[in-house]
Amino acid sequence: MLDRQEILRYLEIPHSNSTIDNLIDRAEKEVLQAARPKHTSRRIFIRTDISTGKTLLAGTEITSRSLTEHLQGCQEGFLFACTLGPGIDSLVKRCSLTEPPMLPVIQAVSAACTEYYADQAQKELEDYAAEHNLFLRPRYSPGYGDFSLSCQRFLFDALDIPKKIGVSLTSSFLMIPFKSVTAVIGLSPDPSLCHVHKCMTCTAKNCPFRKEDGKNV
Repeated sequence: MLDRQEILRYLEIPHSNSTIDNLIDRAEKEVLQAARPKHTSRRIFIRTDISTGKTLLAGTEITSRSLTEHLQGCQEGFLFACTLGPGIDSLVKRCSLTEPPMLPVIQAVSAACTEYYADQAQKELEDYAAEHNLFLRPRYSPGYGDFSLSCQRFLFDALDIPKKIGVSLTSSFLMIPFKSVTAVIGLSPDPSLCHVHKCMTCTAKNCPFRKEDGKNV
């Protein structure tokens, strides 16, 4: 079910072998057993001002040039959040105490599982878009580009995330359970602007998902 190449990239391993495959198979089974996915979303109106780098999301002004550029041309979209649930945190903690060598495999599989579930949860948004002849821009999360991590607070309040899916936010804007995702998803009338993989909108340079030429893999 999960993308094996994606898991290998999280592990920063270029090629697999039988030993690694067995570890990933075992980790995938444990992660899927521990996961209790939940998600929530809210349709919003969007206004962008590329000259100032400001975006209005549901009436709240966000200053982020990268977010504004990403959403340019979108008049509506979704706020989105999903989580694998607290069972993954417990699995990681147990593994760190009882079997540390297995920990990076569990973490890599959990990361791939988070992305997989987010993609699956997003399908209902795709249905809405198709009904209105619109197309979803890639998910854009706080922490990408200059979209400040502190904007998590806006997303949490707008979506009532603790109540809806049981995720809390720390004082440093990290989410618990830790395998959780928040994002803004624009709706565009132009499909040509909606095919770019989410990594291509991120400015992180030291990332295993990037090639040396800066293109995503």
